[in-house]
Amino acid sequence: MNEKPSKRRKIIYIFAYSIFIFFWLIVICLSLELFERLRWKYIEKNNKFIRIRRGELLYKEWDEGPEESVQYGEGKNIFPPQNMYIGDEYCEPEPDPLAMWSYRFHIYFAEDETFQSAFRTIYDIKQFRIDIHKTDHTITCSLISPDTQASMDTQPYLSPIHNIPLKNFQTGRAFLWQTDIQEKQCQFFFYPIHDNLENYSFYSFVLPYKGKKDLINPLFVEMPIHKLWNIIYFSYLPHLNSTEMLFRINNFGFRDRDFKFPKPEGVFRILCIGASTTEEGMSNQETYPKLLEQELQKHFGRNKIEVFNCGISGMILKKHFAKLPDYLYLQPDLIILYEGINDMIYEVFPNAFDSSPILWRKSFFLSQFARKQMRGILPYPQEKINQYIQRHIFYYIDRIYNAFSFRGIDMCISSIGVPYREKLNKTDRDYYDYYYDKEWGWADSTFQQYSDVMKQYNQQLKNFCKEKGILYVPVAENMPASTRYFGDISHMRQVGIKLKVKIMAETLIPYLKKVLNIPQPTTAVSE
Repeated sequence: MNEKPSKRRKIIYIFAYSIFIFFWLIVICLSLELFERLRWKYIEKNNKFIRIRRGELLYKEWDEGPEESVQYGEGKNIFPPQNMYIGDEYCEPEPDPLAMWSYRFHIYFAEDETFQSAFRTIYDIKQFRIDIHKTDHTITCSLISPDTQASMDTQPYLSPIHNIPLKNFQTGRAFLWQTDIQEKQCQFFFYPIHDNLENYSFYSFVLPYKGKKDLINPLFVEMPIHKLWNIIYFSYLPHLNSTEMLFRINNFGFRDRDFKFPKPEGVFRILCIGASTTEEGMSNQETYPKLLEQELQKHFGRNKIEVFNCGISGMILKKHFAKLPDYLYLQPDLIILYEGINDMIYEVFPNAFDSSPILWRKSFFLSQFARKQMRGILPYPQEKINQYIQRHIFYYIDRIYNAFSFRGIDMCISSIGVPYREKLNKTDRDYYDYYYDKEWGWADSTFQQYSDVMKQYNQQLKNFCKEKGILYVPVAENMPASTRYFGDISHMRQVGIKLKVKIMAETLIPYLKKVLNIPQPTTAVSE
């Protein structure tokens, strides 16, 4: 008779205890989340580097070392636009569009489908085959881009072709034709296949077009950097200035003085390719490629060495692969690659994050405590990270190296300077943790994960260079982990850029002595 009430009481007790435990678990979780959010607020209010980043202090207001130029993200803007010196005068013409696209497609047809797909994707190009029948002038158009939907309506692209004079096709040469398609400016590039008794046959590539006719570019009128893009995070419009910083774009769309083309005889031309960590500098003259050029010219003469800044903010290695024709067009003798951060943060970590359980991902989106504290408990599987690194990074490094090597162009690769977290003091760690979460990895990763993976990546870069016989520049191994050198998790203050240049010069000078067979002068060449 008493068994049933006893069982009921046990069930009630278990249920009550479960509710009690669940309640306190919620309280504990909310308390931990509140603690983490208050901790972030305290750091945000009191960390001097965050205050510098937010423009409340200047870097030089507390720095005890020699005064340096104020880098972006390093404090209040002390350079009003009317006091800015933008750069050298424009002295060289922009490349002829037909010649430039003809060369790009010359390389396009010489490479395999992997390159062609990357090229079409980055440039947003649609490829067609056009056959014009000689007897009745009827036009047949077929879409042949394998990475474009086969069901795409080709009529908007076919219609403008009827307005092109037939004599353009009869010449059998490549040509450009500009028109509007669905209220968007486009260019058609026609590449001849063959001219037989029946047809004029061409490959037709539809190219997005952005002109400069609507942009005003007087020296002292505000021109933010985002208006300089031709293709965002891939190419700039040539011959423009920005007044957000001392930023001038040259005739080929890079942040440097104008290229002379063809390359002057007897000049050894070096292209520094990378992303914002190559492009960075308060002025064009304060970037690492320009400072490196000055250092190398002291040893080999001003008319012997050119170093050009070909860094583009936001680049990843797949985009460098697609930009291969532009690099080759500039006739380089040596390529310096300083790249991998954007691939790691925006390709590797998101892929690893997206393969995590959905509840795990949601907890990182919703909770600062989960993002900051729980990452160390359940990190990404190392083998999965390595797979992504090989797929997204080293695959393209290898392809880029082989493409240059095949054409007799040397390449050297630099390790990436990183303020490794375990080498930082608490103030520096809090600063980098805070801004990594705010601006970089967010839910995908933490500064600690970034620091650990970049250390492994730099070692893999070194091993890759040793295996391939590539000149390796040990920047990461010789760059102190400190907020004195790094403005954030990858970009350097001016003192860091100068140290990077010193490390690179020490590696390149012995190499250049052998390549150029030029004895080092006893005195430096004056500027």
